[in-house]
Amino acid sequence: MTKAGVIYLLLYAVVACIHMWVIMTGNLRHETHMLQLNSYFNKRYINYLKKNKGKIIDYKALIALVGYVFTPFGAFPAIAAYALVYILIDMAKPKKAEKKPLVVTDRVKRLFVTEGIITAVILIMGLFVPSGITPLLLCLSVVIAPVTVMAANLINAPVESAIRKKFINNAKDKLAAMPDLKIIGITGSYGKTSVKNFASALLGEKYNVLMTPHSYNTTLGVVRTINELLTPLHEVFVVEMGARRNGDIKEICDLVHPESSILTSIGPQHLETFKTVENIISTKYELIDAVGSGKKFLNYDSEYVKTREKTEGVITYGTTPDCDYYAENIKSTPQGSEFTLVTKTGKFDLKTKLLGKHNVVNLVGSCAIAMEYGVSIEDIKIAMRRIESVEHRLEIKKQPDCTIIDDAYNSNPAGARSALETLRDFEGCRIVITPGMVELGDKEEEENEKLGAICAECADYAIFVGEKQYPVLKKGADTVRPDDEKIMCAKDIYEAFGMMRAINEENKIVLLENDLPDNYL
Repeated sequence: MTKAGVIYLLLYAVVACIHMWVIMTGNLRHETHMLQLNSYFNKRYINYLKKNKGKIIDYKALIALVGYVFTPFGAFPAIAAYALVYILIDMAKPKKAEKKPLVVTDRVKRLFVTEGIITAVILIMGLFVPSGITPLLLCLSVVIAPVTVMAANLINAPVESAIRKKFINNAKDKLAAMPDLKIIGITGSYGKTSVKNFASALLGEKYNVLMTPHSYNTTLGVVRTINELLTPLHEVFVVEMGARRNGDIKEICDLVHPESSILTSIGPQHLETFKTVENIISTKYELIDAVGSGKKFLNYDSEYVKTREKTEGVITYGTTPDCDYYAENIKSTPQGSEFTLVTKTGKFDLKTKLLGKHNVVNLVGSCAIAMEYGVSIEDIKIAMRRIESVEHRLEIKKQPDCTIIDDAYNSNPAGARSALETLRDFEGCRIVITPGMVELGDKEEEENEKLGAICAECADYAIFVGEKQYPVLKKGADTVRPDDEKIMCAKDIYEAFGMMRAINEENKIVLLENDLPDNYL
């Protein structure tokens, strides 16, 4: 081959590599985002890939590669122009909003570096191998983005483990220096974030309280809270504890050593990873067992909780008279809720801005904790009126053309029913937008069919989001309102909002029930 031919071939390979690099960076960012949504566990990420086979391969990129392979050898100007136009269009087109955006933490930055090195090695190889293999390497680099992400995660594992150990030891040292700190652990299949917020607000009437912020309910989330936010001035530390597998809660308990615990509920949440309800029960009770003879607050409205034998220190709450603390005379309106709190020392009438019966139960549990820690009922009454909805949990949002009840954080069977019953109490055109529920394992189809029926009972219009869940949701809705044109399907949340706005009715009340993260839709 002549010198000019070699230069030409090299330029061809460079243009192709730059083009593929642009494609790969987008693909790797997306797959890293999916890994993050699956808590950086390769096994869970593989399960996501199995369920979303159509999303793994970038078919547009493959078409581009085919163009490189079959473009006539003398058409370099055309292929270069094609690559340039592709890159410019890709840079100019608006990016689709992510429901739960990628959080570029230090760990993600380290993943990006390792992924970049792996990809660079593949693409550089394409410059030095025979020309016939170059397109194959480029094709491989596009198709194996998920493999690249998992490989980077494995390569980085020793570093992440060392960093994790250092942060955990720092948190342990900080806690050891505060022996008088009262630590309260909260867990449950659902309701734990709400109870954490409500209980912290009530305890704050007497103590200087720190709670784990947002959804920092993993070991590293708790560690970060301790290292960055805990000070010697804090008197109470309220710790939310989440779990997706056996041992997760025990790990957090071994770190913080709670003196009291609250179990808000047990249900078929995350059955996909736990496999059985029995595994969920044993995992949630890791917190109860860790407390020993300390105070253990249990929600007796949860059947799975109620079936367990009482042990020393158990304090029950709910809506039935067999509880130590319970609510009666519950009245729920679009303006809020009223109820009578029955305790060991008397009955007290309480008012709140919060919506939904399940929030009343959460408040009763929070009152039980506060009263057992010495907060007066007078202070509780005042604080109760100030408590705001937790973000995306039956949160009222006034819009110019409608009122939104935002219950989009996640969804579970009990909470969804309560939210829909709350919607039913509103006057006006009631609309529910939901993609259904996930991570319910073998019960997922059954529970989504029930959800579809409840939607048809409580809402005038039901817009089911996503083609995967729609048939099951529609099947349930048809048992109440067969073939009703007001039961609709939208391919994504954006189309659902367009359909909602197209409904020509006054005083629209829109319930957003669950908003699945990007790895589910």
